[in-house]
Amino acid sequence: MSKTKLITITAFLFFISSGSFAQDKTIDSLKKELSSPKVHDTVKLLNIGNLIDQTPTNSNRSVVLNDMMGKLASKNLQKTNPKELHVKYTRYLAAYYSNLGGHYTLKRDAVNAMSSLDKSMALFKSVGSYDEMNYVLVSKGVFYSQINDKEKAIECLFTALKYFEKDPEENQDGISYVNSTLATIYGDQKRYDKAIQYSRKTIDFLNAKKKLVRDDEYRLSEALINCGSFHLSSGKYEEALGYFNKALVFFRKAENNTYISVCLGKIAQVKMEEGKYQEAESLLKEAVKYDEDELSKANTYINLGDLYYRKKDFAQSESFLSEGFLMSKKIKNLELQENASELLLKVLKENNNYKKALEIYEFQAKLNDSSKTEASKNALAQQQLKYSYEKKALNLKLDAEKKAAAKNNWLIALSGTLLLVLLGGYFYYRNNRQKQKITVLEKDRIKQKLLLSQMNPHFIFNSIDNIQSLIINRKEAVAVSYLDSFSRLTRQILENSSENYISLKEEIEMIENYLSIQQLLYKDKFDFRIDIEKISDTESLFVPPMLVQPFIENAIKHGLKNKDEKGMIDIDFSLNQEKLVFEIADNGTGFSEEKKQPGHKSMAMKITRERLLNYTRNKNFEIISENRVDSEGKMKGAKVMFEIPYICEN
Repeated sequence: MSKTKLITITAFLFFISSGSFAQDKTIDSLKKELSSPKVHDTVKLLNIGNLIDQTPTNSNRSVVLNDMMGKLASKNLQKTNPKELHVKYTRYLAAYYSNLGGHYTLKRDAVNAMSSLDKSMALFKSVGSYDEMNYVLVSKGVFYSQINDKEKAIECLFTALKYFEKDPEENQDGISYVNSTLATIYGDQKRYDKAIQYSRKTIDFLNAKKKLVRDDEYRLSEALINCGSFHLSSGKYEEALGYFNKALVFFRKAENNTYISVCLGKIAQVKMEEGKYQEAESLLKEAVKYDEDELSKANTYINLGDLYYRKKDFAQSESFLSEGFLMSKKIKNLELQENASELLLKVLKENNNYKKALEIYEFQAKLNDSSKTEASKNALAQQQLKYSYEKKALNLKLDAEKKAAAKNNWLIALSGTLLLVLLGGYFYYRNNRQKQKITVLEKDRIKQKLLLSQMNPHFIFNSIDNIQSLIINRKEAVAVSYLDSFSRLTRQILENSSENYISLKEEIEMIENYLSIQQLLYKDKFDFRIDIEKISDTESLFVPPMLVQPFIENAIKHGLKNKDEKGMIDIDFSLNQEKLVFEIADNGTGFSEEKKQPGHKSMAMKITRERLLNYTRNKNFEIISENRVDSEGKMKGAKVMFEIPYICEN
């Protein structure tokens, strides 16, 4: 297995070939060679490795070949071999697990991906193959990025980069690999200037090579597509077109139909942004001819749906998007499902198909929610797998040493056994403490996400019921307005639930949206006002999301309860001596009745107190609650105020 193959296995590819090789004559021939006792196993493994290098990643053929390599290497490692052969077989088994991790990563099978990558790294490390171990570490960073754990992804990447930069002349391929992966992560974060910067490093490195081998040409073309995509997302259409056309020239020369379709689709997207719909349509119709699998076909259909939506041909748009959406669900491609459902929701509204629009919206909510939940589960599961694997490896080592010690006299055996027990106890204690720390950190993270998801289920169900009622009563305009508001709010909450901080501007927009929906639910029984005049720049201040929502909900449900005249909610954000203060006041019945039946308000304070403790680690903060009275001492409402922890961008 070459280092180059280790790079291409887990790189961020747009589309991967998945053709069937069930009747592959090469594999049949290889199986005959494997059964021959005249051919040494190292030669067999070399031939398998060379075939894997020439095979599209994640194809059936690649999976079969990799399985052959893993079984043959594992069988030989169970025997006693000279040191040189032991190292070779270990490296082949490590490459097998690296390839396996790449296949699982592309399928987003988090538990198996992490288990395979960890086994590969441990095997490479055991024979001193630190270059290959760090390539796999980058693959691990790719995996973390896919499950949206950017912190761990960046930690893996920069650890590998630090190793490669110790000998930059020797490890230029490794440095380039890290740069291209960092570019993708910055692109995911919509930091396109950074993404372009790191993409350019990869392109410049490959262009500077005296001679490009086939794998290098593919890497260069993929880097060109990525760089073009980042320019497209940042609105630099002319530059994007240049990169896509360069990649298209290579893929036409290589006769790679899947990538030709990708490039044509990307160029069509540029033409759509420029308003050149006829050119875009011609390009996409050409792309359809090159689509050889459901993955590339689904992408082309979604692009066609986008084109016809822009042309306001909503019937055609719905047809293509529905087909692309079904294909993306069938092949379980989450990114395409998200893109298709987002566009389809807009088109269904235009076609007045509110029932199906509601179904698509509910699918989107489940998709976003399950993705974030699975990320937390996967992070915990992979840590447990890692711990179990390390413990098993340690026990195997101890067993081997005990058998060797049994050959000596009783005194040496007794001393050796005692030493091994102490050593085993030390490692077990250290690993156990490490596991406990990891578990505490993961629980804190999950607890933080749970505290951010305090959106009242009754509010969700009531909103959906109202939408259905409006549709039944043929109040389509109000239903669409209501659905838009509810969709925006829910999307804001789902997107922000994974963030520790968001800008104060985003928080205020979410509060306004929430209050607008509550006005609809309460049939305009109250008005509201949000005062931010004392803060000059709400985009530079970052606060914990949804920290104040429980208090707003209390003010509506309890403060304005049993009130005949119209209610009023006053919300104020202010900076006072570099302290960000939140204050909410209502013109309701005050706290006298609320204290008799403690419930939602006390729970809101408990949740807020826990979150503030997580952010500030300060147990002395105050939440001030008091009644409002007029000059004659009559009750005029209630008020709550407290200090919000924040980060200033400057």
